[in-house]
Amino acid sequence: MLRFIQNWSSFHNMLNIPSQSFPAPSSQQRVSPSAQSGRNKVSLKPGHSLMDWIRFAKSGKDLTGLRGRLMEVTQDELQKHNKREDCWTCIRGMVYNVTPYMDYHPGGEEELMKAAGIDGTDLFDQVHRWVNYESMLKECLVGRMTTKSATASKAIILPLSPAAGLAPPAAGPPPPNKDSQPRYDWFQTDATVHLAVYTKRKISSSGCVTVDLKAGILRLEVLLGKLSYMIHLDLAHEVEENVSVHTAFSVGKIQVTINKQTRGKWTSLGQPLEFHNTFICKKNRGENLNELCDMSLFMSH
Repeated sequence: MLRFIQNWSSFHNMLNIPSQSFPAPSSQQRVSPSAQSGRNKVSLKPGHSLMDWIRFAKSGKDLTGLRGRLMEVTQDELQKHNKREDCWTCIRGMVYNVTPYMDYHPGGEEELMKAAGIDGTDLFDQVHRWVNYESMLKECLVGRMTTKSATASKAIILPLSPAAGLAPPAAGPPPPNKDSQPRYDWFQTDATVHLAVYTKRKISSSGCVTVDLKAGILRLEVLLGKLSYMIHLDLAHEVEENVSVHTAFSVGKIQVTINKQTRGKWTSLGQPLEFHNTFICKKNRGENLNELCDMSLFMSH
């Protein structure tokens, strides 16, 4: 057998057949990961891995600098935030404050700064199309890109008028002033809808947050002292009935994530129902309030 192998080797050399290597030098399998992605990774500081970022993002710290508020961002406003210490970028219509993520970015500060103060969607897709940025940067969300005439997206969050044909809220002591009333906003991906409630005050860890979703009817109630804030909507499209709730107690923000049954974009969140977007004395909500609180969701992660 050894003689056969030696003779075959001599025969191979006699024919001057070039040696083969696998993969071939030009094969994609030989292209380095950095060449495929169009960038080089940088060495991150200790304690700045992906898992470190996830823990930091879930710490409850205010990563946007807006104390839990979502805002509509104009092009002019976005362009103002283009520095290392104040860096916003836009990805698919959503604006993120990526300043706190700067030291965690595998591509380094220089790469991230290329999208500072501008729409970075194309730059992102060139390198990171596969990354679930909505989840990774959700605590950095500033709000949506808009134009000054973008009134349609605000319509759903305006207080319900009597002309809508729904019963007015029951009488009760008003909040101390209009500015103290909680508000909400929403945003979406192709697969999920996110409802964010801003209470404009710290929430006690023993507070009551009740979320109920059945047959497309969403009812969310937050008890704040003697007052109750409610969201009550007939959602625009069919959804899964399992929801996740994230409460940032220190900034008074509650975020509800709902999974769509069918992927796609919604043009509205839904139709308001009785007591929607009202802030009234909790005793006027009905006799079943205590029962609902017993079944409430307390989420702090």
